[in-house]
Amino acid sequence: MGRERKKELGEVFIPKDEPVFPVNVVCDLLNLHYWTLHDILREGIIKQKPRSKKKKLFSYTEVKVLKYVKYLMEDKGVNVKGIKLILEMEEEK
Repeated sequence: MGRERKKELGEVFIPKDEPVFPVNVVCDLLNLHYWTLHDILREGIIKQKPRSKKKKLFSYTEVKVLKYVKYLMEDKGVNVKGIKLILEMEEEK
């Protein structure tokens, strides 16, 4: 197998909006407690597309938003409702 073929086999393209990360992986990646993530979802901060109710999956884009949400919560002391307002204001720009 040539060098080009090995490189081709090693690369995987996943669109940024493709839901691939399960809840436990997101919580581990962000060091976020499950119930905190549950509160964020219940408040509607992350607007997930309808998917299987048994298994919630998150996209790379959603994980980036959650990382920002965690920063606002932990470093800036903003509560969940305040974060929702901040994100809504940023969307309007």
